[in-house]
Amino acid sequence: MLDLVQSLDPRAALALHVMLVIATVAAILLVAGALREPSRDGFGTYESGAPSGQPLRGHLAAQYFLIAVFFMIFDVEVAILFAWALTALELGVPGMVAATVFILVLLAALGYLWMDGALETAPEKRS
Repeated sequence: MLDLVQSLDPRAALALHVMLVIATVAAILLVAGALREPSRDGFGTYESGAPSGQPLRGHLAAQYFLIAVFFMIFDVEVAILFAWALTALELGVPGMVAATVFILVLLAALGYLWMDGALETAPEKRS
């Protein structure tokens, strides 16, 4: 199988990839359409399972938004480490040391956020 993939013309490989992507997206849309729950107003339920209707009144906890921002910040780590992984052999030991320091700094930041309570979503306990 690997020999077949390696022997493909780059244009044919790109065409095969595009066709697989289109087929995957079409399959996802078909399954989502089949599983969608019909409702009286034409819209299905939200991902949370809450029925559509009147907008909710009240305060939204900023904690959920903070967790989303923290996730995006730490998710950039994956892109940076992916680029490092592509050049790991050329970078050698200094590259490994740099990647280790990078991961340790991010783990220290995550530990600080955890200890500070920035990742807690439960209501505060009152004594």
